[in-house]
Amino acid sequence: MGADRRRSKPARAPKPNPPRISNRNPDAEGINLPTIALIGPMGAGKTEVGRRLAERLGRPLIDTDALVVERDGRSVSDIFSEESETAFRAKEAEAVVEAAAVPGAVIATGGGVVLDPRNVEALRSSGQVIYLRASAAVAAARLGSGEGRPLLEGTPLGNRIAQLIEDRQDLYRRAAHYELNADGKLEDVVDALVEVWEAVCGPRFGFSLRGDAPRQ
Repeated sequence: MGADRRRSKPARAPKPNPPRISNRNPDAEGINLPTIALIGPMGAGKTEVGRRLAERLGRPLIDTDALVVERDGRSVSDIFSEESETAFRAKEAEAVVEAAAVPGAVIATGGGVVLDPRNVEALRSSGQVIYLRASAAVAAARLGSGEGRPLLEGTPLGNRIAQLIEDRQDLYRRAAHYELNADGKLEDVVDALVEVWEAVCGPRFGFSLRGDAPRQ
């Protein structure tokens, strides 16, 4: 008989081991980490703190104002002037829903995000909401001229920020799971946020943000 010309099937490569949960791999197999949403007044440092925190944790950063601008093609100021604050808030609400749907995202929000209860519900249901509390003096110093922020136009910067903080303080506090003083160095705020995250989510997911080894 002639030789059997059938070719044997190549051996399958072994499946790789599932990735180990670590601070650089938050979306490991089977894990849906909650979001971390930063709320607070303009000048509290939400965007910069969010950037540093996302970098520290290896997580995606979503800035809701930037997302509105990206989707609409106009600046926040232009949306206010060409349409209205109401129109901007509707676009902001869409951005919040989109951001809250990204597992493990660090979300930096606009100062008025708490004005709509639907935004608060979306952020609280997807993870932890942190209120970065800042004094009017510190917020004003960080904002400089306040250029590009339509709610700060037409009045002395410090006075307007103080009024906005007073008007929204209770809303921030009711929306937040935790409140942090953001008047100091922003890196200290990031350190405090890492401690909050570890305390809340470390035991649940069994890992530490300070090292790669899962907790036993």
